[in-house]
Amino acid sequence: MSILTPDLIENYINSLYRQEDEQLIRMRAEAERLLVPIVTRDMERLLTTLCSLRRPKTILEIGTAIGYSALCFAKAAPEAQIITLENRERSVHKARANIREAGLEDRIRVIEGDAGETLAQVEGIFDLIFIDAAKGQYRRFFDLCEKNMAPGTLVVSDNVLYKGMPCDESYVPERRHKTIARRMDEYLSFLTADKRFETSLLAIGDGVAISYYK
Repeated sequence: MSILTPDLIENYINSLYRQEDEQLIRMRAEAERLLVPIVTRDMERLLTTLCSLRRPKTILEIGTAIGYSALCFAKAAPEAQIITLENRERSVHKARANIREAGLEDRIRVIEGDAGETLAQVEGIFDLIFIDAAKGQYRRFFDLCEKNMAPGTLVVSDNVLYKGMPCDESYVPERRHKTIARRMDEYLSFLTADKRFETSLLAIGDGVAISYYK
């Protein structure tokens, strides 16, 4: 259950979810069984819809996990070249295996290492940038990949409402989460105040910010 969406609405939305790709069906089932974090069903549909609208030729993803969202991007934007960054070695191996199974090694490149360091290796301008990694580092990631943005770039930041924590301190269960909640609040304040971007916040999944570079 999402803290952002009542059960009735969330269950109804999920009942309308359709996925026909057999590999993605298997990957989602495995991720849910093993509690591996991947994009929610409604977030997946939003990303594929954005790809249909924006038709990106270049996509940068910060946070690969098992490669689920990278594969969704590849299938929704068949002309796109995708670079995805992942810090955990085990996840990198799994993601590369899934990408290999899909036959998409020529379009999806996984870079292993801390995004705070590997983003320096990433060159060029991207049509779409998806941030879905360490929640307390979103502003740092944004600043590091600003060199890869230009007017027309779409920046999608996932999980920005993080179980309601940036909204109200009463949702912060432990002291160690306070820094994450504060940093995410600061990130959202920055995004919505930056006049270079048109930003909308949506209560989809665990919250998403969509920022268009004007």
